[in-house]
Amino acid sequence: MSEEQYQRVELGQYIVADPYICHGKPTFKGTRKLVHLVVEDLADSEFLDELVEQYDLPKEAVREAVRLAAQALREYFSVPHPPPEPLPPGEPLGEAVPGEAVA
Repeated sequence: MSEEQYQRVELGQYIVADPYICHGKPTFKGTRKLVHLVVEDLADSEFLDELVEQYDLPKEAVREAVRLAAQALREYFSVPHPPPEPLPPGEPLGEAVPGEAVA
């Protein structure tokens, strides 16, 4: 993988995806608060009634949109977390599990 995939991505003024913070999931800058959790909570909040009334939509339609947005934040906007450092040559991988083949 290229080194570019492991860099911090500014998703907005307040939201960032950094591979070294929460495994690259979008967070609010300067925090470890996951944006998708806040968006998911919005789907169940009392403010939802205001959105439903303003846009004249079924409550479940707005909830679905918020949940899909949270899913996109979780999956699409996350950046890869750097893989662990490779083991030095000859370093054992760990103990073998009885009954499993050792590579």
